Amino acid sequence: MKRIAKMMAEEPYRLFFPAGMLAGIWGVMMWPLTYGGILRFYPGEAHMRIMIGGFMGAFVVGFLGTAFPRLTGNRPWSVAGCAVMFALWLLMLFCHSTNRVIAGDAWFALMLVTLIAGMVRRWLCGNRDTPPPGFVLAMAGVAGAAIAAAFLAWNRSPSIEAWKLARLWLFQGFLLLPLMGIGPYVLPRFFGKPSAHSFDDAPKPPAGWWRKTAMAGAAGAFVIISFLLETFGFAMAGQLLRAAVVLGWFALETPLLERTGFSTTPGNAARWALAGLVAGLACAAVWPLARVGSLHLFFVSGLGLVTLAVGTRVILGHAGRHDLLGGRILWLRWVTGLLILAAATRMTSDFIPAVRISHHIYAAWTWAGAGAVWLIALGRYLASDGGE
Repeated sequence: MKRIAKMMAEEPYRLFFPAGMLAGIWGVMMWPLTYGGILRFYPGEAHMRIMIGGFMGAFVVGFLGTAFPRLTGNRPWSVAGCAVMFALWLLMLFCHSTNRVIAGDAWFALMLVTLIAGMVRRWLCGNRDTPPPGFVLAMAGVAGAAIAAAFLAWNRSPSIEAWKLARLWLFQGFLLLPLMGIGPYVLPRFFGKPSAHSFDDAPKPPAGWWRKTAMAGAAGAFVIISFLLETFGFAMAGQLLRAAVVLGWFALETPLLERTGFSTTPGNAARWALAGLVAGLACAAVWPLARVGSLHLFFVSGLGLVTLAVGTRVILGHAGRHDLLGGRILWLRWVTGLLILAAATRMTSDFIPAVRISHHIYAAWTWAGAGAVWLIALGRYLASDGGE
């Protein structure tokens, strides 16, 4: 047990990734349970928060908890520190699962503050290496989400503008900004290419680091501007600006839109995810009355799909199975197809009221099926230590 606990603390993705997937399956299955009369409350707010904080939040914590100590040349998490983070995550998940949304937001904010404090301590105290420049965006996304969650938990009568901005940052900024920050460092590996965001080890920022950091900061600033536009009544402009920033950033800083001659299933899944991100935002702008359904392209076939693609690489890479990453992964193709189908099914329910409930149920089961396939396929590698 001590060995397993130490392994999970040093590489917390081993704990948080499967836990996050189970939370995601629970989050989508709330809809069939509601329509079947089993769940006794309407899960609109709880579902969103479980998918953001429970599912994708666990992947954010697992990835940053594993990668950041290595990238700064510092010691990994302790068993006690990992246990605290997991306990805070469980408390957040329990509160949202029982429709205690305010308490769940408060626990989520505390979890993110704890994560940020650990990252800052490793960066500023005893730092032996400078993290990739995009991690500034990751910090901004997590810090902004912590503030947003705390605001929603404690401010019982916010202005409509403050409420909209907090929700945009919590539901979109928390995930989109870290993805934009981490993507240029991680995604080129999917195609066998070096990353322009990878620098030699140095305790102080090396040459070129500040330029890449400034570019990341500018992209992040445009995302924030898009939030402000949407908050103050210019929803179409904000969503289209956000779609353009996402497309432009990943086109410039990653090989997602290049012909690399090196095709992998995780890489192709990431390309589909970029299409989902852009299409979801564009469709929400064009069809405002179907905004929620359209944004499921953004969340499910965009953020969710790229989360699982990156998670696949992390798990197989740390298990020493790089041979699998370079080939065709049939089960990951199924996961990709099922997530795209789930997003499209959920989206169509907003356009065809007659099938609204049935499509909610079909989409939930399809998503849960994709999650189960992913978890079963990779579960055997979570305890493997083959070295990254």
